Amino acid sequence: MAKAAITVKKLHYIYPNSTNEALHNVSLTIKEQEFVAIIGQTGSGKSTLVSLIDGLIKPSSGELNVAGLEINATTKAEYLSKIHHQVGFVFQFPEQQLFAETVAEDIAFGPHNLGWPAKKIEKAVDEVLKMVDLPLELKSHSPFALSGGQMRRVAIAGVLAMDPQILILDEPTAGLDTQATNDLLKLIKELNKKGTTIIMVTHQMEQVAYYANHVIAMSNGQVVADTTPQQLFNDAQRLKKLSLTLPVSVEVAQFLSKDGITLKNTEPLTLDALADEIAEAMRRKENE
Repeated sequence: MAKAAITVKKLHYIYPNSTNEALHNVSLTIKEQEFVAIIGQTGSGKSTLVSLIDGLIKPSSGELNVAGLEINATTKAEYLSKIHHQVGFVFQFPEQQLFAETVAEDIAFGPHNLGWPAKKIEKAVDEVLKMVDLPLELKSHSPFALSGGQMRRVAIAGVLAMDPQILILDEPTAGLDTQATNDLLKLIKELNKKGTTIIMVTHQMEQVAYYANHVIAMSNGQVVADTTPQQLFNDAQRLKKLSLTLPVSVEVAQFLSKDGITLKNTEPLTLDALADEIAEAMRRKENE
């Protein structure tokens, strides 16, 4: 049984100069090597939750355990910085945070700040460039001369260079074209298969259905669903209440069912699964 990578207990957070709770009594567990999607409307508390997990802020009350590090309202700032050795955070539009003259310098920035020796940093730069499928000759290039998808890969490589156990991504495919989106999600899935715990904030239900095995839905600073994609998308009433949409594959399956085409699985989470269900239904019809 997988160990917990993150536990959150009775977490509350109020931003400075505010009287409203951004998070209210949040408790949850994320296991090692899970691929977790955090979903919800703007203002639901998603960004606050992942900021707490990354140690960017500390709770008003309650506690977290992140990769073995205990965090509460009295935790010192220098202790919070230890989380960054274990947790990588890819912000929305991370390419906007690129700043160095070369790709290699940008990727090396984090490890350099952690005090790594030069040879270890150089090795890490080469390894993560290969990991994100960028050629080594780009090391000497300006990151600003690259395509949008390549720039985002460089930004992600800078996070991966520190070898985090947990990787948080905030809307990682925002602004990317279809090919760059698919390439990036494939990379994230590969990292997950190799053992990295993934936490992805997203509004894209197709991505939730296809990639995640654990979904946390938030509303008004509270966790309102902590479940699997299959169970979530099988609860139309809950989705409507949260103003969330079904994946296209599930919508089409439900339309076909109303039109008299019986599918064994009425909530196929991917288009591939939907195609398999339709093919099976056609075979059954031919054999009748």
